[in-house]
Amino acid sequence: MKIAFTICSNNYLAQAKILEYSLLEKNSDYKFIIGLCDEFSEDIDYSFLENIEIIPASQFGIYCFDEIIKKYDIVELNTSIKASFFKYLISKYENLETIIYFDPDIQIFNKLSLLEKYLKEYDILLTPHILNPIGVDDFSPAESSFLNYGIYNLGFLALNPKSQNARDLLDWWEDKTLKIGFSQVSNGLFVDQLWINLVPIFFNKVKVLDEYGFNVAPWNLHERNLIVKINDEYIMNDNSKLVFYHFSSYNYTKPEVFSKHYDRYNSVTLSKEVYELYSQYHNKLIQNKIDYFSEIKCFYSKEEVKVVVKKKSVLKVLIYNIIPPFFIKLVKKVF
Repeated sequence: MKIAFTICSNNYLAQAKILEYSLLEKNSDYKFIIGLCDEFSEDIDYSFLENIEIIPASQFGIYCFDEIIKKYDIVELNTSIKASFFKYLISKYENLETIIYFDPDIQIFNKLSLLEKYLKEYDILLTPHILNPIGVDDFSPAESSFLNYGIYNLGFLALNPKSQNARDLLDWWEDKTLKIGFSQVSNGLFVDQLWINLVPIFFNKVKVLDEYGFNVAPWNLHERNLIVKINDEYIMNDNSKLVFYHFSSYNYTKPEVFSKHYDRYNSVTLSKEVYELYSQYHNKLIQNKIDYFSEIKCFYSKEEVKVVVKKKSVLKVLIYNIIPPFFIKLVKKVF
């Protein structure tokens, strides 16, 4: 059995539908599952997601679920439960051979057979944000961006579910993300992603994918903008096929801005083929009623509570890191 899954709140269901359709169009032997980081809403007709299993995060069996929905914002919450959902699915499906996570704003363009081949030899597959230097200039991203936010992009992660090595990774990662999965770059924390810098050191049988066709995104267009379309397939400039594109930070209301975080490329400097990818993705979002879904507020978004809890949680982590061990009991009493 092969599973591909995503995690999102109700406001990202339009994107998740594109992911599901594109995945199964090219890989019909996969089961697609949505981990809903939200509650089901009476205002949503979920029938448009027919044949998709949707599992609310409250059913993952997370021991501290009531705590994390209070202390994390919507991005932190969605990312903090990723390891937990991996573990939930692996335990639920005993005959699982392949399990892959994709961010909801990814579109699949080809078969995943090469990933499956790698998983016969490796337990953990990662995609780095970039494969080649960018240089120093006034545009973003810069190489230093990835020193702050992570060498690897966690919009994708593939694991061998039968491997104890991969399960050890999930246990270690889950412990970090549930306790300190904050976006606090100044404190060395960036949700679930920054921890993965350590994975090739801490764990065995890790494959860092170096084909251009995996996880093409706004942050690596300096090396992947030159794409050729041949017989309805997109071919990268290293001759690999485009397998999946990550439309990260794309705002459908401002289609001329391809990423709110990066300005290295725009509608003028993008290649015709990459521009075409964005145009078709934009149209699919409109068809999936992105204008409606994007306005839906996550059930767990209680900002007035989160601000207080988050400050307390971060302070707790910092204190634990700097005070002598004999003060730990006192700190536990205070918090």
